[in-house]
Amino acid sequence: MGRIIKHDGGEGLTMEIGTARRLKAFARGETTWAEVEGMTFEEAKAIAQVGCDLAAAGRMEEARILFEGLVEGNPKDSAAHAALGTVYQKLGRVEDALTEYTHALTGDPRNPVALTGRGELHLRRGERQGFTDIANAVEVDPHGETSAGRRAKALVKAITLVAVEKLKEGAPPT
Repeated sequence: MGRIIKHDGGEGLTMEIGTARRLKAFARGETTWAEVEGMTFEEAKAIAQVGCDLAAAGRMEEARILFEGLVEGNPKDSAAHAALGTVYQKLGRVEDALTEYTHALTGDPRNPVALTGRGELHLRRGERQGFTDIANAVEVDPHGETSAGRRAKALVKAITLVAVEKLKEGAPPT
C-alpha cells in the first residue's frame, strides 16, 4: 500500500494512505474511532459479551470501563449505550443511566434493554414516561424473548395487580 511521509521538525512520520484517509474522515465526523481502528462487528460483540460477563459477576466498575470504551469508540452503537446504561443503573448513577438509555433509543427506538431500563427509572421517580417505555418494551418483545422483555412484562403485571387492588379498595389508581 502507498505511504505518505510527513516531516515535523526533522522527525519523520510514515503513515499508510488508507489510515490517513480514515483519520481525516474521523476528524470530519464521518466515521467512528472503531472504524478507524478497523474493529469489526464481531469483535465489538465479543468485547460486549465480556462486559456482560463482568457485570453478571458483579464486577461493575470493570464492566463500566469496558462499555465506556465501546461507546467512546463507536457512539453510534445503540446496544453499547444500552449496556452502559444498565451498568450505570446498577451503580446507582441514575442520571447517567437515563442519558445512555436515551442515546440508545435515539439510534434504535425498539431496543428492549433501553426501554425497560429507562422505564424502570422513570417509574421509580413516579413519572408517567415509565409506563410508556415499559409498554413499548412489551410491544417490542411481546413473548419475553429477552431478559429485558421478561422484566417489562413482569412490571406490567405488577402495575396491573396494584391498580386492581386499588380499585377493589375504592381508591383511584395512581
